[in-house]
Amino acid sequence: MMTCAPPLPFRIVLFVFMSFAAACSSPGGSNGSAASGAAGAGGSDGSDGTAQGATGDGTGSGTSDGSAGDGSGGDGSATASVTTRTITAFQGGSFLSANYDPVTGLFTANIGGTGVQLSRFQTADYGSMLAMRDAMGVHNAYFAEGSGTQVVAYSGGLAGQVTQVAGFARSADTELPLTGSASFSGQYAGFTPTRRVNGDVSLAVDFAGATVAGSISNRVFRQRPDNAFDATNPLSTLVLEQAALRPDGTFAGATGGGQIVNGQQLWNPATGTFAGLIGGATGTEAVGTVTLQHNAPSGARIEEIGGFFAR
Repeated sequence: MMTCAPPLPFRIVLFVFMSFAAACSSPGGSNGSAASGAAGAGGSDGSDGTAQGATGDGTGSGTSDGSAGDGSGGDGSATASVTTRTITAFQGGSFLSANYDPVTGLFTANIGGTGVQLSRFQTADYGSMLAMRDAMGVHNAYFAEGSGTQVVAYSGGLAGQVTQVAGFARSADTELPLTGSASFSGQYAGFTPTRRVNGDVSLAVDFAGATVAGSISNRVFRQRPDNAFDATNPLSTLVLEQAALRPDGTFAGATGGGQIVNGQQLWNPATGTFAGLIGGATGTEAVGTVTLQHNAPSGARIEEIGGFFAR
């Protein structure tokens, strides 16, 4: 896990699920020039006396009468090798804006037209996911940022009126690799209406094949007020099913597993989705969000939202 120096204040613009394909083209090669055939001497043995002309990008054959070669041959086209695609910052729309000042430790956000101001709650930090809350513990958030990416998960309100949202953004340009593959690992943090959720995220990205897949393991519930571990309701590993890596570096797919396995009642598998993007100057960061619905046999449903940051 890398430890980054505190970033300067910045403004987050969180990504909605809208993408723009970054068109990429390379100039075609120029046609090869016709070569002039050298004059060939007549053959004394009765052969036609042909001689090979000089070779440029095309080849030409000279004739025994000394006339110029015909310059026929290949078209000499050249193919440029493209290994990255430039993706500019803040592509897509936004539905949530937030600001974090690492000097004062203040986090502000606009949620549904209502401004909230939170302070650092280091007790509930989980790796790169920094915890925020207000003095009463009614409004809570997790936040992480890299050199070119940001992610926020927010949950706030009184019982029965809890609002939960999450979003991610590309804060700087990215040179997205188009060849090879990479593995990313990091942390996930989120909320249900009554709990915090922590876990470890891993992603396998195939840049050449344009796919993303992964999982969130070691998932646990924690109490909101003091971050105490909830041993009564363990969680299974959440699978991030293989999804397409879009030309703009974003991805979205379905989840599998992730249900509560408390042993007292058999919960149905959780249903949900995930989304995110590959960012950083050279595509070495990944951020995203998860939305889940836990389904009890009784029909009760618990919503979970969260965000992840990985390198």
